[in-house]
Amino acid sequence: MPTTAPVPTTAAGLLALVAEFRPTVEGGALAFDLDPPAELLPRLRVLHTGIRAALTGRTWYGCGTDRKTAAAKLLDPCAPIPPDVWLLAVEGDERWDRIGPAARLDLPRLFAPAG
Repeated sequence: MPTTAPVPTTAAGLLALVAEFRPTVEGGALAFDLDPPAELLPRLRVLHTGIRAALTGRTWYGCGTDRKTAAAKLLDPCAPIPPDVWLLAVEGDERWDRIGPAARLDLPRLFAPAG
């Protein structure tokens, strides 16, 4: 990825950037025919569920980890992840994917500001 390329901040933006690497969904997991650049891997670890949702036409969900935010809500692949979302899933997934705490520090632009 050239250093002048815009850094994707959403699942839809990242999908557009990795399209040339031919992403697919295999057995519920995101896969690529060609290896995407290593610098995109941290973003892919966070946004893979949104990309899988977009590729399969399924709904992308997120929820928090406390009583107040635990209800699943629809997520928009064209928007950053809401600040109260810590778990991500695609319609039909057997389990939720947890966002690692370091992701919010290392990749803050993937997340909408609190407020």
